[in-house]
Amino acid sequence: MTMKPTIIRSTKATESFIKDKKVRDILKTKDWPFGLALVKKTTNDIRAGYDKESDVVYYVLKGKSTCTLNGKKYKVKQGDFIVSPKGTVYKNLKGTTLLAISYPVYDREKRVYVE
Repeated sequence: MTMKPTIIRSTKATESFIKDKKVRDILKTKDWPFGLALVKKTTNDIRAGYDKESDVVYYVLKGKSTCTLNGKKYKVKQGDFIVSPKGTVYKNLKGTTLLAISYPVYDREKRVYVE
């Protein structure tokens, strides 16, 4: 796959509300090997789960909160990275705005909830 130089205008990104979060998909296309999204947790009614196919790195753009990775809780704040390889059971709680970088492109249908 050959990627071409481009400018991605985040103002043209699609925005949706998915249960516990507001998601703005910045880059979600088969033309690129990875996906980018802005994720804002809107409630603490969040179920733990894992991604079957995507490795995801979250960068905390704003706020502070608690995330859980494979049952262990971590305090996170602006400037932190959360690395969640595929198969990692995780959840991120209300209070943060995250930049999600996924490889391959994240598919919400391939997330498995365990609680």
